Amino acid sequence: MHEWPIIQYERCHAREVQFTDEHAMIHLADGRIIGVPLGWFPPIQSATSEQRQNYISYGDTVYWHDLDDGIDLTAMLTGLYIVPVYQRNTRSQPHVPTTWLYLDGGARRSDDGNERGPFAHDTRNIPEALTCTEDQIIFQLADGRVLCLPSHFSPKLAQASDSQRQNYGLRGLSVCWEQLDESIDLIAMLTGFYDIDMPWPEDTVDQAKATPT
Repeated sequence: MHEWPIIQYERCHAREVQFTDEHAMIHLADGRIIGVPLGWFPPIQSATSEQRQNYISYGDTVYWHDLDDGIDLTAMLTGLYIVPVYQRNTRSQPHVPTTWLYLDGGARRSDDGNERGPFAHDTRNIPEALTCTEDQIIFQLADGRVLCLPSHFSPKLAQASDSQRQNYGLRGLSVCWEQLDESIDLIAMLTGFYDIDMPWPEDTVDQAKATPT
């Protein structure tokens, strides 16, 4: 059986890292941002601003050589991380990814030859809150991660009123707005396997320096 990656690497390449008080905000090549709780990475959390700026992007990994610590984007985008989590991760236990196949409906485990359910239904990826700004659609995920989508990923949502945006429901891990006839597949948005055409940021770079906020 042919083996596929579980993230779309070209779209998920790290371009820049910025910091808030609680998150490392990793800007991806297609304009999405994945926010990772700093509490999961104590060396990065306790680092100085200068140390945080001294990182390098290896595509799907961001690494701080001075701190001997890094962030694996595949793990952060799929929820298949094995970092020790002390904040807001009471709904599921860390598990070790072995071999994963990208199939219709998500990535399915295949290490023992028996097909399992899609990892997409891991409760870590359930959205607990949604906010919209002029430029972004922001999902707060159940384990503390944050997913920010540029507003052009959903023009209907960008043009909707606040009350329309908040009138949504969940179908599995799809967020649905019946009034707007719109839905967003969170796993497609996290992994980069979405099916929509849109402009990407022009100046994709292999290495960028972060500007703490």
